[in-house]
This record gives sequence, C-alpha cells and structure tokens, in this order.
Amino acid sequence: MTRHKFARGLTGLSAAGFFIAAMLHTSGYQSVTLLAQQGPRGLGGLVSALWLAFSAAMIILGLIVAILAREPVGGARAILVLAACLPLATAMLQLRFLGFIPPVAILGTIALVTFAGAVASPRSPDPTSGGAA
Repeated sequence: MTRHKFARGLTGLSAAGFFIAAMLHTSGYQSVTLLAQQGPRGLGGLVSALWLAFSAAMIILGLIVAILAREPVGGARAILVLAACLPLATAMLQLRFLGFIPPVAILGTIALVTFAGAVASPRSPDPTSGGAA
C-alpha cells in the first residue's frame, strides 16, 4: 500500500467519523430540546439552534474531508489539521464542563484519525490520482 492510498484511507475513515458523529448528535436533538424548554425562557430556541449548528458543521467538515479523500489537492494537510480542530476543541470543552462522557471518546477519535490522515498525506497530491497540484 502506498503512502497516498494509506492517507486516503485514513481521510475516508475520518470523513465517515464526521458523518456518524453528526448523525449521533442529531439523534439527541429531541430529548435535549425538551429539557431546554423546561429552563429559562428563550433557552429552548438557543439550544435548538446551537445543537443543529454543530451537526451541520460536522456534516460540512465531513464533506470537505470526503472530497479530500477522493481528490487530494495541494494544501490537504493544512485543511485536515483545521478540520480536526472542531472535534478536538469540542471534546476538550466537554471534558472541562461535563467531564468524561462517551462523545468525548468519539470526538477525540475523529480528531486523532483526521490528524493522522494529515500527517500521512504527502506534501503534494499523487499525480496519478487526478488531484490538482
């Protein structure tokens, strides 16, 4: 297996992780918003917006990472490092404010795999893959 194929495999796995995390997060929407509606006025709407915004961000990052797995481009390493920052920062915030909960492990794993994909990615795309230089 070449370095390019290994990096593309890690990047594809990372993209799948982003999508799975978004699906899991969205599946908790109803229960979280019901709880938020029991709080102070306006909290329900705020929680709804933030909850869905995080899911949307994970889907968008998953799409970006999936495109990089399919068609590596110059600068892919930097893009992957930046993409890994959202799940990493979220996991760190959850650890700080909620303690260790299962999403911390999920998000940490996504960040780790995405960082690994960035490290494994060559500095320039494989000329035989059709990616832009």
